[in-house]
Amino acid sequence: MNRFLCTVLLVGLPMAVSAANPRSVALTIQETGRAQISELHDIPPPGPDGLARIAPVPETLLPSSVHAVPAERGASLDILSQRFDFDLRDTESLFRAYRGRPITVRKGAETHSGRLVSVPDFSSSAPALTLAAQDQPILLVPDLDRLDSITFPARADLARTPTLLWQTAAGQPLPPSVRLHYAADGLDWSAAHEAVLAEDGRSMTLSSRVRVRNRTRRDFANARIRLALADKGRYSPLVPETDDLRAGRRPVLRVAADGSGWVPERAAATASTIATYDLLQPLSLPAGGEVGAELAFAESLPVETRHVYDGVRFDRYQRNRRTDPNLGTEFSPAVETRIAFRNPAAQPLPPGPFRLLRGTADRAMQWIGSDWLPPLDPDGETSLNLGPAAGLSGRRIRTAFSEIVPLKTAEESFEITIDNQTGADQDVTVVEHLYRGDTYEIAAASAEHEPGPVPRSIQFQTPVPAGASKTITYTVRYTW
Repeated sequence: MNRFLCTVLLVGLPMAVSAANPRSVALTIQETGRAQISELHDIPPPGPDGLARIAPVPETLLPSSVHAVPAERGASLDILSQRFDFDLRDTESLFRAYRGRPITVRKGAETHSGRLVSVPDFSSSAPALTLAAQDQPILLVPDLDRLDSITFPARADLARTPTLLWQTAAGQPLPPSVRLHYAADGLDWSAAHEAVLAEDGRSMTLSSRVRVRNRTRRDFANARIRLALADKGRYSPLVPETDDLRAGRRPVLRVAADGSGWVPERAAATASTIATYDLLQPLSLPAGGEVGAELAFAESLPVETRHVYDGVRFDRYQRNRRTDPNLGTEFSPAVETRIAFRNPAAQPLPPGPFRLLRGTADRAMQWIGSDWLPPLDPDGETSLNLGPAAGLSGRRIRTAFSEIVPLKTAEESFEITIDNQTGADQDVTVVEHLYRGDTYEIAAASAEHEPGPVPRSIQFQTPVPAGASKTITYTVRYTW
C-alpha cells in the first residue's frame, strides 16, 4: 500500500468504549525484536454488546500470549472468550475487513466501484484485484499497485484501534483493574560503547549507551525497562545494519581455540536469555521512535594497550601441513592494536560495537579502531582487537625450508621485519604459529622468545625506534 493512495472514509463514526492509558508499564525487551509487557489496566464497563474492551495495546500484540490477573487480592476474572480486533494492522488486514463489501478504485480519469470478491495475494509482485458490480461483468485489475487510489467507504464496525475484547460470564462483576501480561513484536534494543584514550595510553574514559526502538504505533509512557540478552545477541552480527561501521566488510576470522587455524565467527545461537540489564530511570518510548539512555560512565579507567603483529596467513591450497613447502608463506602487513581492561561498573555491560579514540577535549579526536565488545560482568576483563595500527606495518618472509625424510625432521626459517613510522618508539609483540607438527624446538633465534597466547605458538617482545625498522629471525625444527 505504499505505492498508491489508499483512502478510508471515517467521518461520523462513533468512538469505541475503551480503557484509559495503563497506570503502570514494565517492558522486558529482547534484542531480537520481541518484548514481554506487563501493564496495570483499569477495566471500563462492558459495552452494549456485553464485551469489555481493553486498550491501548500495540498492534503487534500476540493474542495467544495474553494473561490477565485481577489487581486486587480476592477478585476473580472469568474470561469466556477473547478476540483481538484491529483491521488496520496492515494492507492485507484492511482488504480482509472489506471482503464482500463495495470499494472504489481510480486510475487516471477512470473510476470503478464494486464488491471486493477476494483478498489480493500480497506475496505476489503484482497483486490482482477482483471487483464484482451489479449487472456488470467482473472487473479484474491485474496489478493494484498501478492504481492511483483505492477508497474504502466508512464502516461503524471497522476496528481502527488495537483492542482486546473479552466476553465474561453473565452477571459476573468485573474487577476494577487487572494486571495484563502479553508478548508483542516491534520493540528492540542495541548497545554501543565509546572510549577516549588518554595521551599516555594507560587510561581511558568509557561511555556505554543503549538505543531502545519502538516500531509499534503505540506510545509507552514512563515505562520501567529491562533489557534481555539472548545467546545469539552476544555475537557480532554477520550482516550489520547499514549505519554500522562494519557494514560491507566480510565476516571476521578468528584463531581457533586450539590454535590449529582460522575459523569464522559463530553464525547461529539459541534464543534463550543469558543476561538482563535494568535501566536506572523509566523511559517514555514514542510510537515509531527511538530513545537513547546511558548505562555506564567511567573516567580514568586503567587500560593496557599494545601492538601485536600476527602475520601468519595460510595459502589457499592446504594439502599436507608437513610436506607442503608453500604452507604459511602468505602474510598480512597489518600490526594490530589491542587493549585490555576491566568493567568498573557495578552492573554488567551488554555486548555491542566498541569504538576507541585518542585525544583531549580541546583538540580533534584521533580514530584508533573498533571491535565487538562481548558481554562483560562486573569486574570482568576483556581484550579487544581494534584493527590495524596507523604508522606500523610488518613483513614476514620464509628464508629456508628443508626436510630430511629418513630422519623424520624438517627445518623452517623466517625473517620478520617491523617498520615504525608513528613518530614515537613502539613496543610490538610478534606472534608466530608453529603449525607443521606437535613436536618442535626453536633451533635458533635472534631475540628472546616465550610461549605464545595459543598452543603451538611463540612470541617476541620487539622494541622498534621511531622512524626505524627492526628485524628478528628464527628457525624451528619439527620431528615426527
